[in-house]
Amino acid sequence: MHILSKNESLENSIASMQSILEELNFGLHFKEEKHPLNHCYSINLASTHVPNHIYSNGKGALSLASKASALGEYIERLQTNNFFIDFHLPKRAYFPDEKVFEFGEDYLNASLRALYNPHDEMSDEDFVDFNSDYEDKVVALPFISEFSNEKVYIPINILSNLYVSNGLASGNTPAEAKVQALSEIFERYVKFEIIKNGYALPLFPEEIIEQFPKLHADREALRRAGFIVDVLDASLGGKFPVTAISLINPKNNTLFVSFGAHPILEVSLERTMSELMQGRGLENLDTFEIPTFDMNLVSDSFNLEAHFIDSNGKMGFSFLGKTKSFSYSPWAYEGEGSEAEYAFLCAIVKAMGKEMYLREYTYLDFYSCQMLVPSLSEVYPIEDMVYQNRNVGKFIRNAVLSFENYEPEELLEMVEPLEDSLNMEKYLGVIFEQNFHMCDFKAQLHLLLGNEEEALAYLELSSHPLKTLLCEMLQFRLQKLKWSEYAPAFYALFGEKEVLHVKAILDKKAYFIDISLHEHYTNMLEMYDTLAHKKAKIVRYM
Repeated sequence: MHILSKNESLENSIASMQSILEELNFGLHFKEEKHPLNHCYSINLASTHVPNHIYSNGKGALSLASKASALGEYIERLQTNNFFIDFHLPKRAYFPDEKVFEFGEDYLNASLRALYNPHDEMSDEDFVDFNSDYEDKVVALPFISEFSNEKVYIPINILSNLYVSNGLASGNTPAEAKVQALSEIFERYVKFEIIKNGYALPLFPEEIIEQFPKLHADREALRRAGFIVDVLDASLGGKFPVTAISLINPKNNTLFVSFGAHPILEVSLERTMSELMQGRGLENLDTFEIPTFDMNLVSDSFNLEAHFIDSNGKMGFSFLGKTKSFSYSPWAYEGEGSEAEYAFLCAIVKAMGKEMYLREYTYLDFYSCQMLVPSLSEVYPIEDMVYQNRNVGKFIRNAVLSFENYEPEELLEMVEPLEDSLNMEKYLGVIFEQNFHMCDFKAQLHLLLGNEEEALAYLELSSHPLKTLLCEMLQFRLQKLKWSEYAPAFYALFGEKEVLHVKAILDKKAYFIDISLHEHYTNMLEMYDTLAHKKAKIVRYM
């Protein structure tokens, strides 16, 4: 079966992608297909080796389309290393064609350096990547300008800090994938502009919606279920091929808005509806946010991040305003085929005065790409490179993972300024058997130093399973009570094994935190090493 915007039948695409992934033997399985509306399907695809960290989601108007979508996203994130950007990859290269720059050497080009470091606030250390063992070098990947053909080396730390998965795509042909990547970039750019500025969008005329029976039927089904649903023109006055659907749940006063983009209007609308329902049943449309007049909250980077992660964040009340920010303005696309679609999208980029950079991947024998449109496709603000740089965790990683070999005073000096709520798995880029937070690590160091009152203060911030028992036994010690008087009560309440373990912690014979690495982390590295053999193909094209 062929569907609009795809250059191969769904059956052939699925067979090709499944064959590639089965050869890698990552233990993939589909789960949780949802079919809440007649023309909305979504499905999850996960690796049994690292199920909570390496997975993809697919959506579409057909069951086969959602399956192909999930497989395509999985290959795209696997082949571009996006699955691994949050992990420490010890003694491993990122790609064979990466280039390692000494501090002071030239990477980027003049225009990109001016964009990413406009006030000369950043040093080379800010461009050090999160994943490798390098702390005094900058690892960068080659990208090619789509318009000038210039090769530019872009630091991996810029990619993982600012762009994450935006602009990644896979496709049956290069043009198909590039249309998908650039459509997604426009979708997110327009979405953020609408949210930040509180724009009110015009409705699509009813006669247009009726031209698309699937969309019309699904909208009517949602309305019959009690939701207030509108199909909106998000093109910002005809400039971008973007659509939106708003859903108000009157039962709990919440608003949710989904977006989609593609040069072909029918495809854009279909994507918008499937995005609205992805991973959800009709019973799950009650978890959204109540709109607000506080535009500072709406435009805050944390709220925009929430919209990027799962599309569920605060919307401004002005979005619901009666007076619209734009007139209904359908965009003008009359081409045919992926090449024409891509040319149409590129013309928009050129009209905006932007540059595009592309990195292409074929080493898994399926086309994937990463596309950047600097100053337009960033998901996170460029200032995050200064104030929220993801690489900071790597500079204490080795110390935390071998804390027994350091003096506690030395470690406390390193971590004292850091936020107590930091999730240490994410901060360091590993998976622990028992995850912990920075407050737990600080408590551990104070326990080793015998600073029981300071340890107690940090433990009170903790969500660790041993928190309650540790706090009570510390209080017991600080009050200098007799162990023989309360030991039976401790054993009765918490169990003898647990009590003796905590007693050993307080006596410095055991540790409160556990830095044992989970088998899922080892499995992830094994998956990465399997890919490394495939990546050897890349050197042929260097």
